[in-house]
Amino acid sequence: MTEGAYAQSSQGSNLRNNQQNASSIFLKPDALVEGEYVTLGDLFSGIDPQQQDIAVAHAPQPGKQTILDYRWLYGIAQRHNVEWRPRTTADQVLITRASQVITIDEIRDSVEVALVDHGIQRPFIVDLSSDNFQLHLPVDAKALVEITALEINSRTQRFVASVTTGAQTAQQRTYRISGKYYPLTSVPVLVEPVSRGSVIRADQVEYRDFRSERVPAGAIRDINDVIGKEVTRPSNPNEPLMFRDLSNPILVRRGALVIIRLVTANMALTARGKAMENGSLGDVIRVVNQSSNKTIQVEVVAENEVRALPAMSQ
Repeated sequence: MTEGAYAQSSQGSNLRNNQQNASSIFLKPDALVEGEYVTLGDLFSGIDPQQQDIAVAHAPQPGKQTILDYRWLYGIAQRHNVEWRPRTTADQVLITRASQVITIDEIRDSVEVALVDHGIQRPFIVDLSSDNFQLHLPVDAKALVEITALEINSRTQRFVASVTTGAQTAQQRTYRISGKYYPLTSVPVLVEPVSRGSVIRADQVEYRDFRSERVPAGAIRDINDVIGKEVTRPSNPNEPLMFRDLSNPILVRRGALVIIRLVTANMALTARGKAMENGSLGDVIRVVNQSSNKTIQVEVVAENEVRALPAMSQ
């Protein structure tokens, strides 16, 4: 038998002997601790109740974990006269420190309030340098977040914030986090696809916020400039609408028969005509008066209805 094989055999024999001598005390595979210390009761079951609260190690930081291996555990058991011996070299305890979690969203909300307090005008959004950043506090700490310092570069819109938890207590901690704020612009968008030639209804459009630098120069800002307009080029839902993509609905189409109205203080006349070009509400177009066979200019006032301009009616 080789020396290595003999050593392994000897170690296995010792562990079997230890197992035979073991008492009714058992090792816990894992433990969730809330305080600053790990106790014997966190590690072993079946021990004397008076030993339960004996602190044997510092707990990890809130939200963190640590592993205690069989050698360390055996040493602690011997030191405190606990009748336990490792069964195998794989014996261990996973220690997890319980915590209160301050999420990235809570931190972002606090930063937004601090930016407003420092004169940054709403609306804006905050982009933090790490979307995975979160704080773990002891379970008995006050779950409050304060921005105790804020450095702002208004030209680049970047900032560095000091985030403090447990202020004015023994558990006070301060962390620095950087980010950038982006002013927002509210513009109307379609909430569903609208085909070319369709007229946009009020229930098909709503306001939505976009980062201001991402809103094109020709974007429509007023929802009233969208409702009732005809789509001349399909636009994607949830994107800024452009003036070039919409037009007033065509109320009179070229070649259509129209009613020509002439209204003055003394009379009201109607005639029939034929449109020479397309026209939307308020457009001035040419029509042929079928009674006189003359081409006149008229203003579109409704679908297939036009008003003779006073100068042209004389």
